Amino acid sequence: MSKPKILKGMRDFFPGEMQRREYVLSLIKQVFKSYGFLPIETPAIEYWDILSGKYGDEEKLIYKFKDRGERDVGLRFDFTVPLARVISMHPEITMPFRRYQIQPVWRADKPQKGRMREFYQCDIDIVGTSSILADAEIISITSGIFEKLGFSAKGRSASGGKEFKIIVNNRKILSAICQYAGIESEKELEVCRTIDKVEKIGKDGVKEELEERGIRKECINNILSVLEINSIELLEKEISGFGDEGIKEMKELFSYLKYFEIPKQRVSFSLWLARGLDYYTGSIFETVVEKPRIGSLAGGGRFDKLIGKIGNKDIPAVGTTIGLERVITVMEEQNMFPSLEPQPKVLITQFDKSSLKYVFNIARDLRENGIETEVYPDFVKLSKQFRYARKRGIPYVVVAGPDEIRENKMTIKDMKSERQELVDRKGAIEWFKDNLPTVRQGGNNGL
Repeated sequence: MSKPKILKGMRDFFPGEMQRREYVLSLIKQVFKSYGFLPIETPAIEYWDILSGKYGDEEKLIYKFKDRGERDVGLRFDFTVPLARVISMHPEITMPFRRYQIQPVWRADKPQKGRMREFYQCDIDIVGTSSILADAEIISITSGIFEKLGFSAKGRSASGGKEFKIIVNNRKILSAICQYAGIESEKELEVCRTIDKVEKIGKDGVKEELEERGIRKECINNILSVLEINSIELLEKEISGFGDEGIKEMKELFSYLKYFEIPKQRVSFSLWLARGLDYYTGSIFETVVEKPRIGSLAGGGRFDKLIGKIGNKDIPAVGTTIGLERVITVMEEQNMFPSLEPQPKVLITQFDKSSLKYVFNIARDLRENGIETEVYPDFVKLSKQFRYARKRGIPYVVVAGPDEIRENKMTIKDMKSERQELVDRKGAIEWFKDNLPTVRQGGNNGL
């Protein structure tokens, strides 16, 4: 038999890792729900004709195969295209439709730090409105999530990777810059895809790739000079007569952001932001940290034409995704996780079959009062059961042997201090409620 192994770019998550993931997910969901978003899920597999032609160069990363019925299908690449399919199939949905979706996606990418082949995304979208106010709200939600997770805006008593910044741009502005530079309309998406690689290949690399794509040198020089402009007002003067709609939308976006009380230093305008996927049509945004250099932690934008490509009717929409894996990687490197209590909080030991009824009655009482309780499954020496509790990081162990059963009591052992106390069964719930809030003992969660 061959040695067991896992596919490259895939991972197993053990209890300690799952606690951190569940912690982050719970806070993200809290923010999503506080803004009125409702959850949906979609299948892992979609028909190929739904997925194809939506992602540009990224389409090569989709896991494509034939199912048993010889149908062309693919694994879910993101949630935006499946959402467009859902909206197209269900015209009865009340608009605007606000949904969140948290599930795994798959990409046949080269695994590296912060980039896996199977990973979780946390998406929100507002479908059915072209109002730029919706774009501003998506940015506000993103800001609120990172703040809740313990990140801070640059300049607000934070350091290193704890500082985050939301970068914004508009695809209509990039299209206008291409027109201003003399780029043919059919080349605009290619230019955007290349500009989007600036963090990976640098500005010189962008220039070289544009040349390889057949863009004339004078056009490239025009594009690169305009992309250095970091002010909407200066841009408006430079490309006067081009990009009026995109510039208007960008001004409107920043005017709305002040109503959400987002600090000015938290959101910045950059023409270098392009977002590589083809379906973006207006506002685009990404969230980044200075350290570690891991790429964007969140990103999205407006996709007003995508739904029409699937259902033959354009419906405006805007949204973003939080990359769970990258967020957790940064939080781990920056020691941002709180001390997460081990689960369960109580282990009840076993003596023999004659004590089973008493033991499980105690377990039921504790669980009904919100105290996570595990019952040891074997009749073995107490010393072995205590060792198990220590390795798991379980803070309290209950001993209920013949002597305790006779007196309707239990012995509770504090595994940190090694102190033991005989407690009346009727008063056990109150005893735990008085003592559990002080528990901060760590553990390796069984690893």
